[in-house]
Amino acid sequence: MFCAFLPFAAFTPLLPLILLILLSSLTSAFKVQFPIASGSNMSVSYVVDIAALILRGPHATMLVGAAGGWSQSTLNAKAPNPLYRTLFNMAILVLTVQAAGQVYWRLGGTAHPRPGTQIVVPLGAMAFTYFFVNTIPIAIAIALTTNQSPWRIWRTDFASSAPSYMIGAAAAAAIISVTESSGYWMTLLLASAPLYLTYKLYRAGAESEARQGAILEAAHDAIITMDARLNIREFNPAAERMFGYARLDVLGRNVELLLPPAQRARHVIELTEYFAHSSGPLAGHQIEMSGVKADGSEFPIELSVARVGSDARAVLTGFIRDITERRALEEQLRQSQKLEAIGRLAAGVAHDFNNILMSVMGAADLLLMQLKADDAARDEAVEIKRSVERGAGLTHQLLAFSRRQSTNPRLFALGDVVRGMDTMVRRLMGPEVELALVTAPEPVHVVADSGQIEQVVLNLVVNARDAMPEGGRITVRVDQVELDEGAAATLVDGTPGQYARLTVADTGMGIDEQTRAKLFEPFFTTKPQGKGTGLGLSIVYGIVKQNGGCVVVTSEPGRGATFVIHLPLAPVPVPAPSAAAVSR
Repeated sequence: MFCAFLPFAAFTPLLPLILLILLSSLTSAFKVQFPIASGSNMSVSYVVDIAALILRGPHATMLVGAAGGWSQSTLNAKAPNPLYRTLFNMAILVLTVQAAGQVYWRLGGTAHPRPGTQIVVPLGAMAFTYFFVNTIPIAIAIALTTNQSPWRIWRTDFASSAPSYMIGAAAAAAIISVTESSGYWMTLLLASAPLYLTYKLYRAGAESEARQGAILEAAHDAIITMDARLNIREFNPAAERMFGYARLDVLGRNVELLLPPAQRARHVIELTEYFAHSSGPLAGHQIEMSGVKADGSEFPIELSVARVGSDARAVLTGFIRDITERRALEEQLRQSQKLEAIGRLAAGVAHDFNNILMSVMGAADLLLMQLKADDAARDEAVEIKRSVERGAGLTHQLLAFSRRQSTNPRLFALGDVVRGMDTMVRRLMGPEVELALVTAPEPVHVVADSGQIEQVVLNLVVNARDAMPEGGRITVRVDQVELDEGAAATLVDGTPGQYARLTVADTGMGIDEQTRAKLFEPFFTTKPQGKGTGLGLSIVYGIVKQNGGCVVVTSEPGRGATFVIHLPLAPVPVPAPSAAAVSR
C-alpha cells in the first residue's frame, strides 16, 4: 500500500514536510505527552500526524507515520527491537494515517479548516478512525504475544484514551487556524510555553520511570502488579526467577495461576477484598502462604500487598519473598532445640539408672563372693553382673549423646586418627565394600577426645556399610575449610571461621526427607528389630556438639548419603626456641 500510494503524494513545498517528519520522529522517539484533563495525556506525535493529514493529505503523511513508527522502535529504546517489531509499528502507522486521511477528505475536510460546524464531522470522524485503526491491531498483537483476550486488552488499556484523540485533532486544527491567521512566529510564541512545560513534564516522567524501572530490575523480591480483575500487569525479573515464568507468558493472565489449588479460592477472595475495600487478612500484614512454580511445585512465600491509585486505573502490587531457606533453617533450629531437650532428659535418666545399676552390681559381687565355684546359683549371679555391665554401657551411650560424658581432650591431627583406624575399619567392612581414606597433605589439628572421634568415625562407617547390603564405596575424607557468614548461617549454629572437616560418604540406598528429620533422635532406627539400638547417630551428634562442632547430612533416595562434620580448627602452638639456640 505504501508503494502504491506514495507516487500520488504531494512533496512540495518540501521544507514543511521535512519539518513535520522530524517533529513526528522526535516526539515519537521520546514519547512526548501533553497533559490534559482528568490526569490523562495527549501524544504530541499524534497532533503532528493530524496536522500533516490536514495540510498534506494521507499520501504524503504516510512518510510522517513511517518515520514516527521507525523512531519510536529504534531511537531512545532501552534495548534494540527486532526488525519485525519495527516494521509492524511502521506499517500500523502508515495504515492508520492513510485510513484516517481518506475519511477526512471524503467527508469534506479541507487543508484550511475554519472554526464552525462544517469541520466537526470530518475532524471527529478522522480522530475516531485514527483511534480504532491504530489501537485495535496493537491490542490484537499484544494478545497474541501474551495469550490474553484482545477485547480485554483494548477495553482496559486503550478504550479510556478515546477522548484524547478528539482533543488532539481539535488542537491540530486550532494550531493550523492560528498559524494561517497570525503567522508562524505568533504560533511559535504561543506554543513555546506549553512546549517547555511538556519538556519539563517529560523529563520528570522519564526520570521517575527510570527510577521505578531500576527498582523493579534490582529488587530481590518478586514484585507483581495486578488490575481489578487480578490480571497480571507487571512481572519483574525477580518474579521470573522465583516462579519460573517468562514475563510475556504471564502478562494478562490471572494471578491465580501462581496460587496453590487447595487455597486458590480463599486467596483470590482475600486479594479482591483488599483491592475493593483495603481490608481483610492482607490489610497491613505480611502473610505466609504457598506459591506455585511453572513446573507445578509448591514453595513457601511471604506476601504483602499495596493498592496504588484510587480511580478505575488503580492497581494492586504484591511484594513476594521466597522463604524456603528460612523455613529450612527454622526447622533445623527446632530439631537442634528438640535434641538438646532430649539430651538433658537422657542425661538425668542415665545418672539415675547408673546409680540403680551400681547397687545391683554391688549385690551381684557380694553374691559371687559368698557362692562357691560349683554352686548352681553362681552362673545366675554371673549373668546378673554381665547384664548390669551391658546396662552400664547403655548409660555411657546416653551420656555421650547428652554431651555429659567425661572426656580427655587433647591436641591431635584429625587425619592421623582416621588413618590409624584403617585396618580395623576394613575388617568391619568386608570384601564387598570399597573403603577410601583421603586426608589433607597438611595436618589438620583439633582439640577433642581422640577416642570419641574414633567412635564417631566408626558409627558413621558402620551405618554406611549397613546402607549398602549389595556392596559399594565408602569415602572418608579429612580436610580444612573456611566458612564465611553465608556458609556458616546454613549450619544453624555455625559461626564463621576455620574448621576441620570430616566427611563420610557412601553410595548406598540414600535417606528420604522424613527419615533425615529424625535421624539424630535417640532410639530412632530404620534397621530391623534386634539389629540396632538407634543410638549410633545420636552419639555422633552428641560428641560433635560437645566439641563445639556441627553435623550436616545431605542425601536423596538411591543416591547415597554424605555426613559432613565441622570441628573448630585448633591453632598449632609454635615451639619456643631452645636455650642453646638462643645462646648462639
